[in-house]
Amino acid sequence: MIFSRMIVLAFSTVLIACDPPNYIFEKSNDYSLEKPWTVADSLEYNFQVKDTSRYYNLLLEIDHHKDYKYENLYVKFVTTFPNQSHKTDVVSLSMADESGSWYSDCRGRTCTFYLTLQEHAIFSEPGSYQIKLSPWMRMDTIPDIYRVAFKVEKAGKRQNLNK
Repeated sequence: MIFSRMIVLAFSTVLIACDPPNYIFEKSNDYSLEKPWTVADSLEYNFQVKDTSRYYNLLLEIDHHKDYKYENLYVKFVTTFPNQSHKTDVVSLSMADESGSWYSDCRGRTCTFYLTLQEHAIFSEPGSYQIKLSPWMRMDTIPDIYRVAFKVEKAGKRQNLNK
């Protein structure tokens, strides 16, 4: 009886101590051999920012086959701000080192690549934001990519906002 109470107390303490991620947005897109990710498949992520007094982390997760042929993945980001202005970036995501060792967490045939696109991002105006993400490789079809997930996570409060 005492042992079972100790287990319940320990388990409760662990649950209370766990601080789950505080996402304001998260969306995943799944792909397969039958339905691969293509250049025409531009991913759209629409989210609202209400609190401009804090930082946000922009996170990307990519599930890929352990035999993905490339060390990197080029992607194009188009960000649309609440005032309808746009910013375009093409980014090379380094998924492996020069020897071919993955930066991903691999289990079996599937590897998950975790990337912080931007840490402590500042959204200076509240409103609707959109990020479009598309592959920017020298091919139309990107094989061996199983999932692409984008997340916006609340980070700490910004200091000295009046300065």
